[in-house]
Amino acid sequence: MAEAYHDDDEFLGKAYDARLIKRLIPYARPYLGLVLWGTVFMLLAAACELCIPLIVKETINGPFTLLGDSASNDAAKEAAWTKLGWFAFGFMGLVVIQFFTRFGNTYLFQKLGQKAVLDLRQDTYAHIQRLPLRFFDRNPVGRLVTRVTSDVEAIGEVFASGLVQLAGDALTVIGALALMMMLSWQLGLFVVGAIPVMALLTWIFRGRARGSFREMRVKLAVVNSFLNETIQGWRITRIFGTEKQMAKKFDERSADYREATYRTVFNFSIFFPIVEIAGTICVMLVVWWGTRSIFGNTLDYGTFFAFFLYTPMMFRPIREMSEKYNVLQSAMASAERLFRILDTKNDVADPAEPKAPAITGDIEFRNVWFTYGSTEGEPDWVLKDVSFKVPAGSSMALVGATGSGKTTIISLLMRFYDIQKGSILIDGVDIREMSKAHLREAFSLVLQDVFLFAGTVLDNIRLGHSEINREQVEKAARVVHAHDFIMGLRNGYDAVVAERGATFSAGQRQLLAFARALAFDPKILVLDEATSNIDSETEALIQDALKRLMHGRTAVVVAHRLSTITDSDNILVLHKGEVVEQGSHAQLLQHGGRYAKLYQLQFANGSKAETKAG
Repeated sequence: MAEAYHDDDEFLGKAYDARLIKRLIPYARPYLGLVLWGTVFMLLAAACELCIPLIVKETINGPFTLLGDSASNDAAKEAAWTKLGWFAFGFMGLVVIQFFTRFGNTYLFQKLGQKAVLDLRQDTYAHIQRLPLRFFDRNPVGRLVTRVTSDVEAIGEVFASGLVQLAGDALTVIGALALMMMLSWQLGLFVVGAIPVMALLTWIFRGRARGSFREMRVKLAVVNSFLNETIQGWRITRIFGTEKQMAKKFDERSADYREATYRTVFNFSIFFPIVEIAGTICVMLVVWWGTRSIFGNTLDYGTFFAFFLYTPMMFRPIREMSEKYNVLQSAMASAERLFRILDTKNDVADPAEPKAPAITGDIEFRNVWFTYGSTEGEPDWVLKDVSFKVPAGSSMALVGATGSGKTTIISLLMRFYDIQKGSILIDGVDIREMSKAHLREAFSLVLQDVFLFAGTVLDNIRLGHSEINREQVEKAARVVHAHDFIMGLRNGYDAVVAERGATFSAGQRQLLAFARALAFDPKILVLDEATSNIDSETEALIQDALKRLMHGRTAVVVAHRLSTITDSDNILVLHKGEVVEQGSHAQLLQHGGRYAKLYQLQFANGSKAETKAG
């Protein structure tokens, strides 16, 4: 079950994808100053690093040699001491400049990465917020959370320590090699000969690291999904006593992830020592040939020591480039996955010139056909030629078996999906001709499963709308009889709500949902099984509140418990996506059809239950 949605996590792609880089550039463009100054600091730091061995060379061949020569006179030695002081001053100056330029380079590119990450994360979150429900039907929440968090962070590495820094490492290698060949092409050949060996080692490491990194990522995704799933379903685990079985499954998945991590660590652990050994062998050859050349009077001490400093300067960037390759590969894979979301089109789009009528609440479904998808090319119609009217200020109840299309009607009414045939009108205007924001401002919705956000009770009722003041919130809570239990909480309306309202009973959560709906003073009130989780005493309070609250508002009510909708102005009976009966409670009972049978069945079961309880 936890492995169901990880095809995207297996994709790694290329370490450099020009198409993706082109799409990431706009996120760096607003911060071009950071890029330019970071690049300047990077080049200055590389130049300082390359100049230091040259100063060492001139120091050894100049003042150091003169001071060690006993034949030198006092004036020459004094001049040598002065020159040595200037060399020391220059050396320290380069070290100080290198410190500040490296600091500036690292700080500016890290700052660039964080700014780009913020912009990209905001764009992704805003885009996800605008996508229709169909998108969320296909994409689990865990995957979306990963995209907005870890994938965006991985992409940030492209800006912080990616392509520009990789180019800087390459320039350091090229610069060091050029200076070494200028100083002594014979010694330079030893270093040049080591480069193909390093390239081969890096190519082998890249292939092995790619496979192990992919495997580790997939195993981690499995662990995270299983953890998310089992924590959310902890009640089921406790009720059926399956803690040991779940713990065993978690141990198995964690062990798989550990083994995949071991393989990744092994690749890194063996690669870097091999690189060090190759570099050390190269240094040994330089020492061997350099010593022979010095005693053969074909090489001076200063050049030899400069080579000694340049050699590790050659191999360190090569090793770091191997690490950056994996960073870039991960970032490109994350960018590919993220842009798939950003490229997802909203098939429930606003019209180019939306209408904005003053909504009073008159609803009409006119020959509506709707399907979520198709099987073997044939549409699986959820609604079939559904037509009905709800006059403004009246109430309509939807009744039918599970899967008959009740909740679908509500989703279509608020345009969470678009229909395939027919039209849905609010006050005579097709809802597809309005903006979604204007349409949904007219609605308040109460679901069976109430969702409460982190924050206070007050925040959960007004949902961040500061124009709804505290007095309005309290008034709505009083009307739905939520005020008393809220004031019984520590800090009252300022009480902190636990995750998803875990410390509240189901009835208390639904009372808060009613207060939330009413605080927004909707023209159309939608209740989807809103009283199914409420005890009889609380339901009596709710029914009393609803009679007053629904007055003057259009109300659409979905209910399995038919006793809660007997006062509705109109009842729509659905069966397999079609309207089979329509009328008031009394009319439908008199008709003796499907509704009458459902009502008699529920009434009989309720009477038996009461008799048995008595």
